[in-house]
Amino acid sequence: MKFIIFLIFTLFPILINHISNPTKEKSEVDSFEIMEGFQIELVAIEPLVKDPVAMEIDEDGNWYVVEMPGYPLDLSKTGKVNKLIDTNGDGEPDKSIVFADNLTLPTGIMKWKKGIIVTDAPDVIYFEDTNGDNIADKKEVIITGFSLSNPQHNMNNPKFGLDNWIYIGHSGAINSFAYESVFPDKGSEIRYPNKPNAKQLNQNGNGKNVRFKPDSDELESLSGETQFGHTTDPWGHRFYTDNANHLFHEVIDARYSTLNPNLAISDAMEKIPDHGNAAEVFPITENPNHQLLTDVGIITSSCGITWYDGGAFGKEFNNISFIAEPVHNLVHADIITENGATFTGKRLLEKKEFLASKDPWFRPVNFYVGPDGALYIIDYYRQIVEHPEWMSDEINQSGALYNGTTKGRIYRVSLKNSSKMNWLGNLDLSSKSSKDLVELLKNNNGWYRKNAQRLLFQRNDQSVATNLENIISGEKPESKIPALWLLFDWNKLQPKHLIMVLDDQNAGVKENALQLADRLIDKPEFKSNVEFNNALIKLANDPEPRVRFQWLCSSAFFNFKELRKLRFEVLNAGIEDHWTSVAAIAASKGEEQFLFESAVLNYRNEESKGKASLFMNLSAALAKSKNRTFFDQTLATAEWWNAPVLNGLSSFWKYSGATFEITEADKTKLLNTFSKTSNSKLRKSISGLISIVGLPKNQIEIGVIKTKFGSSKDISFQEDAIALLALSKSPDIESKLINLITGQTTEGLQMAAVEALPENLATKDYNQINKIYKKLKTPVKKEWIKYLITKEIRIPILLSEIEKGNIPQSDLLWVQMVELMNYEETKIRAHARRILSLNEDRKAVVQNYLAASDRIGNIANGKKIFIENCSVCHQIKGLEGTDFGPDLSTLKSRNAHSIITEIINPNNSIADKYGMWNISLKNGKNIAGIITSEDSNTIFLKVLGGATQSINKADIKSRIVSKTSAMPNGLENTIKIQDMADLVAFIKGL
Repeated sequence: MKFIIFLIFTLFPILINHISNPTKEKSEVDSFEIMEGFQIELVAIEPLVKDPVAMEIDEDGNWYVVEMPGYPLDLSKTGKVNKLIDTNGDGEPDKSIVFADNLTLPTGIMKWKKGIIVTDAPDVIYFEDTNGDNIADKKEVIITGFSLSNPQHNMNNPKFGLDNWIYIGHSGAINSFAYESVFPDKGSEIRYPNKPNAKQLNQNGNGKNVRFKPDSDELESLSGETQFGHTTDPWGHRFYTDNANHLFHEVIDARYSTLNPNLAISDAMEKIPDHGNAAEVFPITENPNHQLLTDVGIITSSCGITWYDGGAFGKEFNNISFIAEPVHNLVHADIITENGATFTGKRLLEKKEFLASKDPWFRPVNFYVGPDGALYIIDYYRQIVEHPEWMSDEINQSGALYNGTTKGRIYRVSLKNSSKMNWLGNLDLSSKSSKDLVELLKNNNGWYRKNAQRLLFQRNDQSVATNLENIISGEKPESKIPALWLLFDWNKLQPKHLIMVLDDQNAGVKENALQLADRLIDKPEFKSNVEFNNALIKLANDPEPRVRFQWLCSSAFFNFKELRKLRFEVLNAGIEDHWTSVAAIAASKGEEQFLFESAVLNYRNEESKGKASLFMNLSAALAKSKNRTFFDQTLATAEWWNAPVLNGLSSFWKYSGATFEITEADKTKLLNTFSKTSNSKLRKSISGLISIVGLPKNQIEIGVIKTKFGSSKDISFQEDAIALLALSKSPDIESKLINLITGQTTEGLQMAAVEALPENLATKDYNQINKIYKKLKTPVKKEWIKYLITKEIRIPILLSEIEKGNIPQSDLLWVQMVELMNYEETKIRAHARRILSLNEDRKAVVQNYLAASDRIGNIANGKKIFIENCSVCHQIKGLEGTDFGPDLSTLKSRNAHSIITEIINPNNSIADKYGMWNISLKNGKNIAGIITSEDSNTIFLKVLGGATQSINKADIKSRIVSKTSAMPNGLENTIKIQDMADLVAFIKGL
């Protein structure tokens, strides 16, 4: 039994490192590290709240909390909405009443009229308490049809928008391979179930965010999507989040992106962090519990995105967004700054987070900015938050998925020395007059502005229109936005109002003014107003890129003289902004050819990234319109802009198919240009298009290229030509590809050859490349792995090479590992998990042994287990065992879960001063042990058995600390679960 002699070697870190107790009391917040100048306090804890995911504070200070105990797989309708109440007047909740229950997997809440709106797929539901007993007795499904999918992807978080619409966060239903029987629903038409004549959306709203107006039966899909959470800044710009992509902006609204059916863009959103997607995070968690497919050390579970508009944190927080990262037990914050038509997100803090917890059960999932300007953090507080779709089968079957379903916390973050929470049941906005509510639109706290706007909208008290006019002529820009949209909805907005705000100093105000203008411009009083139209024309030259971008979007509705010319001038001013090109095309239905010819005329002599983007987008739009005039103009020249035009055509046709005929003469002309041009970008674009439309039947031109390939010393030409030649699928070319990959040639040619490989190779060819894999340069290796992984028939070859050690597992990208371990084909999935998750076995074993913590242990037998398995390395109270590892008597106060985790998974953490060192001596000998001390000449090494050796530093060749514990895995081979319970009882009972 020598292999288990280091039994409890790494238990000692539990003495040093604080592990948060799942039963910690309300006053304990010392597990947090928070940004300097802030404080955090616990304001609600179980049993008042359990499994919280969202909250709402209404106009009178009523506090509602949505609870979702059913995550991840329980559809038995355990969800509810609780109302928290302060019965003793101290400002904190001490009572919880179930306001609404029988919900499946509720994901959000919003105050509406006399009740609340709750999102619970497939429904958006209205609840109301009509008799004042704090329990909802009225229930009405407002809209329905959303997919009931993995709860992480269900529609969520209803929010009242600045334009008086209700917005729902939403993304497409995901395919659940392992749990398709639980979540087979892909949604239906989204609709008002009780209003058959109202508008409907396509199945599951095309997987986009949705907005609606219940009273007018309006219903629309947005252009963007989000996972769990969405937010807006004070000007209505919408920001979303999605797992590793923690921050992106919906740049172009569906109102504009859908105007031109020829606009061909794959996404209306921009990922904006300057620190990248899957950005590095800086957790402080002690003993984190990461699962099979958890991406460790980077943002992987972003949710609850919230723009801080509370006004209480100082001016430096006026442009801050927060996201929750529950897997890493932290809150991340970004500074949002303008960047052309969109934005950039920069870390608020470098190398640390706004808030982080040592407690591995701290699971922030959502936020709320309260009437006090504080940030409320909703803590789901679970042991595991990863969905079982992405975890090992062992964990899923261990019974740990629902550990923590009786727990939950809500924290309040405020500036240090701020006043205590005092709003609960202590607000009275509902009793305020409409004039008072208008004044609240000026409040620095967005909570008051939003609630005042909602109440004014619901009251429809148009007697305060004059008061709203005073707001838009005032000095506070944030208050002008709700005032403008209220006047618009009440049909009280006049040309004079828009003329005023079109000349505002604030870009956000002018953007909203343009959005309103394009909705009103066809009304007679606006169309005939010369001053109003002149104000719109003037704004085309605004210095703010965002304003010019909105002008282009809105120009789709304008009808000025010389609009074509003016639109191109605005486009030209922002030509290096990709989104400016998109907006220009979106607004130019039927005018795409004019834009193209203008671009050729103005940009043919000067290449740039922005101009290339315009040509690509225009090419796709013209191809979609089946207009080939632009293509003929492109064939007639060989200039820099030809490449992006052909690339745009290829990108569109790759998925749509050709929309007009490419003749044999066209193909020949393209190949002739390929042979003659020295522009590598143009050659690549020609090759890309030919790969879609096919080689000409006449092989003369391809023969010319083949001859030049063989004789040319131009490596660039060879790299470009190999892909084109490979389209012929001739045996000699395929043989040439293999020789290029395996022979002594340039990295670029090897890359090009791998990219040009046919669908399938002969077995000998696979073997030939795999044989020399380790000699390939890293980029070529990556391309080869990409080739193997992109076809199911080739994946077993890749897995086999990894299993043999020929292709190191570390050469795979994380996303490739996830793809393989979650592959739809079950044999590949099982094979991948077996060879790619070798370091995850401990977690499953740990989960099985945690059952020992619930058993009553026999101390006498535990002592026997200790002597037989642990005493070789450990002592207890100096009476038993060997002084090698930590003395286990110091573990008495620790919880059973912690002890068991360290025994079964010794590499979970290694205690300070107990790291195992591998010492290589100059005479060739190696020795391993624990360095107990050292001086300038000598190190003292304690070896197995407890003896200490002194080693002269001059004799040491190298010393490396091991990343693994001296205590090996495998204890479960000799200790049963009941034995573990007995061992823990012995340790704790000393």
